[in-house]
Amino acid sequence: MELLRDAKGNPLNNVRSFKYWPDPNAVGEHMGNDIVYVRYADILLCKAEALNELNGPNEESVSLVNMVRKRAKTTLISLSDYPTKERFRDFILAERGREFYTEGLRREDLIRHGKLISDARARGKDAKDYQTLYPIPLRQMEANDRLEQNPGYESHKK
Repeated sequence: MELLRDAKGNPLNNVRSFKYWPDPNAVGEHMGNDIVYVRYADILLCKAEALNELNGPNEESVSLVNMVRKRAKTTLISLSDYPTKERFRDFILAERGREFYTEGLRREDLIRHGKLISDARARGKDAKDYQTLYPIPLRQMEANDRLEQNPGYESHKK
């Protein structure tokens, strides 16, 4: 098996998945990359999700999903594949997981669908219900004594 190497030929020992590879000549925390905040695929899938929530699966929402799938050169879906709002909702969530892999959207998607904790538990994680929220950072708590820590994280309060 050949080792993965960086632009200078050095072996990559701590390999992570990058959709946008760091610029090896850059200085600073952003590694010289322009980071994508919103992609057209996100807009299309959000609209498909909203249409499904309003009216259930329909030709327009399926067409929006298929625009993303066509660009990805994968099999197109049909309305008959997803006869219920729930099945199409689950498919869109799964599609977002595939389309936005390593882009930092998964946690918010799972929270929005009410599946963050149940999915983590299904993978054997000791997830707590309160973990859909992050704790307020200690520095912010120290700077403002009127802040109350999010439930579940109270032991971190000064």
